[in-house]
Amino acid sequence: METRRMSAQNELLLLKDHLQGKIIKKNGLQLLELDAAIGKGQVHCVVLNKGLTAFELDIKLNQDLELILDCVDDHMVYLFYCLKGNCFHKFKGDEVYNKLEELQTAVLFNDDENKSKFVFKRDDRTVLNCIRINLSVFRNDENATDEDLDFISLLNTYNKSLGCFHFGKYNLEIGELIKKLEDAKYADSISNLMYFQGICHMIMAKQLEQFELDLNNGLKSSTTLLKKELEMISEIGDFINNYPELPHTINSISSKSGLSPSKLQLGFKFMHDMTLGEYIREVRLKKSEVLIRTTDLNISQVVYSIGFTSRSYFCKIFKKKYNCSPKAYKTQAMEISIT
Repeated sequence: METRRMSAQNELLLLKDHLQGKIIKKNGLQLLELDAAIGKGQVHCVVLNKGLTAFELDIKLNQDLELILDCVDDHMVYLFYCLKGNCFHKFKGDEVYNKLEELQTAVLFNDDENKSKFVFKRDDRTVLNCIRINLSVFRNDENATDEDLDFISLLNTYNKSLGCFHFGKYNLEIGELIKKLEDAKYADSISNLMYFQGICHMIMAKQLEQFELDLNNGLKSSTTLLKKELEMISEIGDFINNYPELPHTINSISSKSGLSPSKLQLGFKFMHDMTLGEYIREVRLKKSEVLIRTTDLNISQVVYSIGFTSRSYFCKIFKKKYNCSPKAYKTQAMEISIT
């Protein structure tokens, strides 16, 4: 853990050359906090194993600012996702900046001939997530899995086929995963670090899945929904997660959001690979599992507190998901807590 913290501190020191600020310690980890003179915000860095480093910039500046990626290495690949706002990218020597928009993915191969420069505009809050991959670590890992080797092969193909920088499609699924990093970014224990690392691997998998589709489909869009409609789908998902007990129906949500039932279904299928009804049921089941495991509520109380109206139906779908009846699940949870 200490070695990783020191590596993260060194990464922040490099960024400090471009972003005025100070490195502070918060919840066991160091972060770069911007000086008020240039704006407000912070940069997190978590160094993981197997050549992975995760960054998050959450900044709002008083002036336009350029950030040059100094870590020049032919083996470095960057996966970007813009969660909020937007920023601009160009390579050294180019005249034209390209815009990376909110909810959009990008992949970058950075080397000495193609050193990258990012520009962040003033007065716009930008949240930019980045996972940096050192491919040489994967190549030299004697314990590399077939999936790791496929991963390297795909990136090599991607680099040769599309050049050094590729703007991906809008992707809400990745955005939802990045939101989960908020609770895990302070990886001050082995368990938290493993959780953080697991989410980062899921983000990588989704990024690469999209890139592979881009390669096979000639970069055609994977959804006909507009960006503002995708943003609304994301907000609806958050609302259902926060209030699973409400009597959600496709008509009530359609009325609340202004999206037609067909667009709602298309959006949830695109983002979560399930219908709206399936998503609501999944959220309620996950909430019920937590309540059964961590509270003194009996099964009937749990059923009605999360929006189900039939105990028998709940027991049926709970057993299908967790391979155990709710009552037996609660008994097992109690036995584990006692031991």
